[in-house]
Amino acid sequence: MANQDKRSIQFVTILLAILTVIFLLAVNTVGFIDTETGSGFACGNSWPLCEGVLIPQHMGIHKLIEFGHRALVPIATLLLLATSVFALIQYRKLREVVWLIVLAIASVFVQGALGALGVIFGDPAWFLAFHFGISLIAFASVLLLCILLFQLRRVPLQEILQGGRLRPDYSATGSRIRSLVWWSLIYIYVEMYFGAYISSSGAAPFFHGWPFPTESIYAPHYAFWMDCIHRLFALGLLVFSLFILRSAAALRNLRSDLYRAAWGTVILVLLQALSGILIVTYHNVSSFLIHVTLVAFLFSSLCLLALLTVPDRPRKKSASTTL
Repeated sequence: MANQDKRSIQFVTILLAILTVIFLLAVNTVGFIDTETGSGFACGNSWPLCEGVLIPQHMGIHKLIEFGHRALVPIATLLLLATSVFALIQYRKLREVVWLIVLAIASVFVQGALGALGVIFGDPAWFLAFHFGISLIAFASVLLLCILLFQLRRVPLQEILQGGRLRPDYSATGSRIRSLVWWSLIYIYVEMYFGAYISSSGAAPFFHGWPFPTESIYAPHYAFWMDCIHRLFALGLLVFSLFILRSAAALRNLRSDLYRAAWGTVILVLLQALSGILIVTYHNVSSFLIHVTLVAFLFSSLCLLALLTVPDRPRKKSASTTL
């Protein structure tokens, strides 16, 4: 009976985690649509109410987008808090679970605070880019927590608490791939910030041509130079991902998890490049939305690789495994 109750709690925890990932992705998606359609101030400068009321009576498309964005945030936050409570009840002695929960909750609340400040005081391009960067940290943290919860369902908790490991031995990783992954993670975060700044500054609609930019060097918002820098960033990310894959391939017999994650990263980089072609070809919200969604999963993929390279020191053996 105790094992059945345990499996039930694990199922509920994973279900909550999956719902949290879905709703956070929805928050980020609607938030991006909010910015791209200029709907950010459709509810005026009041927050958290829309035009001073809980539910406005008359809603145009812009107000509906902004209201939908605000409505999704508390739902995602409550789901995250519920997931955290259930996960801590079972795994509070596992440092990976605790740190991912702390990072997820902190970034979600910072994201909400930035949204409120933006509504009240305005949203300059650099501020919107910073907001986007925090939202991706929140999404990646929850997605990694969800993956870890699935893993913990397969690995006996008693084994981990009595000196076992969640990941293969640290000595089987190698310093080269650790350095590549962590530098790539920093690199992509800078690239994401720059890409978000481009989107928020209004330069992206002037981007044209593939593989080389064909817009005028006199295009507004320094679009030509921003386009060149952004494409160089993307090329650099592809190089980083291929080097990671090469290093992971040399370790695939010892660290098949790293090898699979490295392939996932390369595929997402290539898909992101294809979505960039859609942007310079069609310049519609859908193409931008695909690009941003792929960026979220690409960043999460690199975060997963980074987590997989963190030393998994043996847990202290405990006489009791009760959490």
